[in-house]
Amino acid sequence: MTAETGILNQIKKHDTIIIHRHQRPDPDAFGSQFGLADLIRASFPEKKVYMVGKMQPSALWMGQMNEIDDQLYENALVIVVDTANTPRIDDQRWEQGATIIKIDHHPNEEPYGDFNWVIEGASSTSAMIFSFYQQFSTELKLSNNGAAFLYNGIVGDTGRFLYATNSKTMEAVAGLMKFDFDWFKINQMMDTISPAAAKMSGYVLSNMQMNELGLNYIVLKHDIVESFNLGDFGTAFVVPLLGKVNTMKAWIVFEEQEEGFYRVRIRSRDVVINKVASRHGGGGHPFASGALAKDQTEIDTIIDEVNTVLKDINE
Repeated sequence: MTAETGILNQIKKHDTIIIHRHQRPDPDAFGSQFGLADLIRASFPEKKVYMVGKMQPSALWMGQMNEIDDQLYENALVIVVDTANTPRIDDQRWEQGATIIKIDHHPNEEPYGDFNWVIEGASSTSAMIFSFYQQFSTELKLSNNGAAFLYNGIVGDTGRFLYATNSKTMEAVAGLMKFDFDWFKINQMMDTISPAAAKMSGYVLSNMQMNELGLNYIVLKHDIVESFNLGDFGTAFVVPLLGKVNTMKAWIVFEEQEEGFYRVRIRSRDVVINKVASRHGGGGHPFASGALAKDQTEIDTIIDEVNTVLKDINE
């Protein structure tokens, strides 16, 4: 029995299904969570399906998270999407579920749950959810809204097809675009920024630090970010800016959080950097990963480690 068949059997078996994803969600986390929920609801309208985790304004167009009581977990199927390790799961009540399923496309360094369906190197978890639908299309239904959620996840996690993109990725996108949703509007939402973000872009381009090895990075202090009054826009738009410089091979954005630690976003053109991220509380794709740094000392360590990777490929 394949992992996909086992997952379908568990979905059929349980009346209550609760879907989790990772903290600080990106488009794929939201896309796979909302898309899977839509797939189950459309296919099995009698089942109760819940999505949990903190909401972000950028995803409000998809819908809302559910606030649920602890007792709902007692006989529930819990599905965790797009989350490589347990500390990153948003809402730690996931362990209270009767049966746990992990669906993910990151390196499976921490298998957890009763069922694991992990395809390392897949473009996104959203693409996996769509392939799940295609595999069992005689039994499952996907609405136009569900297709839009999955499309959003794929486009977001591939950086509009700059990362982790191959023929399978484009076949999935082509399949999703046969549904009736405004894919052009989704593309525009991902490709436009606010006036405040435009001003911050100027700050980033003026203050980024480049070296001869091909590393470009910036450290964004919390008060600097706050001074631009980005509102709900967030800072994800900053990350690709550093990669626009054609001589850069890798780039990092260190963003100080209100609590004092730093969120770290590491990207590269074709240099494997996820091992660096995994040493600092994170992980992700070979060329696009996230991590955490507790202070300036750890920031310096991450910079040194990426420099070492770049030195190795230049030798």
